[in-house]
Amino acid sequence: MIVPMYKYSFVVYHREYNEFLKKIAELGVVDVSINRNDIDDNIRTKMLLSAQINDLVRTLTNRKVSPVQDFTPKEGVEVISEVKDIQASIDKLIHQAALIKKELTLAEPWGDYSTELIQKLYDEGYTIRFFITPERLFTNELRQNEHVIEIKRFQTNIYFIAIQHKDEVLDIDADEIKIPAQSPVQLREAFKDIEQQIAEANQKLDTIAAAYIPVLEESRKRVMEEIDYQQVLLKTMRQVDDKLCILTGYVPVSDDEQLEMYLSDSDVIHYKEKPVPDDNPPILLKNGWFSRLFEPISEIFSLPSYGEMDLTPFFAPFFMMFFGFCMGDFAYGVIFVLAGVLLRNRVSASLKPYLTLAIFLGIGTMIFGVVTGTLLGFNMDEIAALKPFHKLMLDDTTVFYLALGIGLVQIIYGMVIQAYSRAKQFGFQYALSLIGIIIGVFALIDMTLVKMGGEYSKFGLYAGVFLMLFFSDPGISIPARIGKGLWDLYSTITGIFGDVLSYIRLFALSASGGILGYVINSISLPLLDSIPILGPVLFIIVMIVGHGANIALSGLGAFVHPMRLTFVEFYKNAGFVGGGKKYNPYSKH
Repeated sequence: MIVPMYKYSFVVYHREYNEFLKKIAELGVVDVSINRNDIDDNIRTKMLLSAQINDLVRTLTNRKVSPVQDFTPKEGVEVISEVKDIQASIDKLIHQAALIKKELTLAEPWGDYSTELIQKLYDEGYTIRFFITPERLFTNELRQNEHVIEIKRFQTNIYFIAIQHKDEVLDIDADEIKIPAQSPVQLREAFKDIEQQIAEANQKLDTIAAAYIPVLEESRKRVMEEIDYQQVLLKTMRQVDDKLCILTGYVPVSDDEQLEMYLSDSDVIHYKEKPVPDDNPPILLKNGWFSRLFEPISEIFSLPSYGEMDLTPFFAPFFMMFFGFCMGDFAYGVIFVLAGVLLRNRVSASLKPYLTLAIFLGIGTMIFGVVTGTLLGFNMDEIAALKPFHKLMLDDTTVFYLALGIGLVQIIYGMVIQAYSRAKQFGFQYALSLIGIIIGVFALIDMTLVKMGGEYSKFGLYAGVFLMLFFSDPGISIPARIGKGLWDLYSTITGIFGDVLSYIRLFALSASGGILGYVINSISLPLLDSIPILGPVLFIIVMIVGHGANIALSGLGAFVHPMRLTFVEFYKNAGFVGGGKKYNPYSKH
């Protein structure tokens, strides 16, 4: 349900305006909607700062450290600058460490050579050259060369050096390389020194995390308050040489009383009225405990506009059903329920609704697991202990038609909602064409499948076509209505047929998940008898890994495809418009 709003217009003397804004922020019930296109550079800068603080707090929170009692007080901006400098130095040190490691990889095959000795030989007129060659190319000629000394054989390569006079020309058929200027000992010392510096820098970050997270959170709070204040000022109109400040906002009817109490004791001039759809008031949803669990799903697509119905309570039971249909395994449902129950009291209050939702989705999965007769990839029909449930199980053909039937029910349900919404907004005659579609669909179902209505079904079909043709748009002439009605008739027939076929995906996902579970069992069961001792262990590992992956894949599909059916098929037939802005009152953070 969408909570009704009042539209308020406030007129305040400029010297009292800051005090007025402070008071409505304390009340926290007035939504002063800001268009993002109207945000100035000052606000954008503060938003960027807020995002930086947010990222920093998230980074520092991951560092598990003990609180620090003795630390120097600092402002949030100072802490951000210090952390940035430390992180930059860590990045630089990591880059240096990678370069040293690369050089060490080149140097280590040559042993702990002395760069001082190499330089001394060079000063005496000798040059040491370093070569690598495959073993097959290290010929007798090279071995017997008086200038060549083999250093090491590694994998299929031979590392060797050649000592020659500076002026001597020595032709050696091998890959010559340039070794690092530092010896392996020196490189290891340098790498160790950098690791120590990185550890010290991380220690500084640990100290900052322990001491300054509350400071950063308080800074972010102040920045957000400044952003909200600047946005309100942007929304404020100034009249009479800037002496009067005029502000418009929206207040939920349920919170109107506390605002009125403040206004009655103040000198603020105000006007209150019911908004019209063109005002585009913000949207505040208020649903029952069950439907409220599905509000995050509805917000993924769009909030309803102020003048239409909130469809969350209407699609919630279907979504639970569709999820269960797609998962289609009783054991998987049990896992969802147990995970939700066990974790629900171990998470923050903000995450509890999601785990409660997981419990209900698990219940839906358990129900359809029985309907499809699947238990951890096994056929429940073949398990004697589950004989009482056998009569509830359906064969694949019936499950296929069940998916189509559920789809048809949801589509007609959406049309009923749209007809009610049209009648409420524009008058009953604007709903007659949709009522004609609904009557026609029921008549066709009876004529082709049920066959209980007899001649009445034909009359129902004729009545439905008549309503579609003559009430397609009550605002235009009769000939235009008939033309529009014929087009609507064609669109309806093809549209409903295509929409119903979309629900085949419920059956397809259920079948694919069941087949994959069966394959996992086929791989794991032979392990019990084929491999002594280790067989049961491997069986358990394959079952856990395999079914874990199947739950993840099936769960993703079972969430995405019901959303698709909800947002495309159901929302379209329910006449959903959307585009609402979420209620976001100006308040102290």
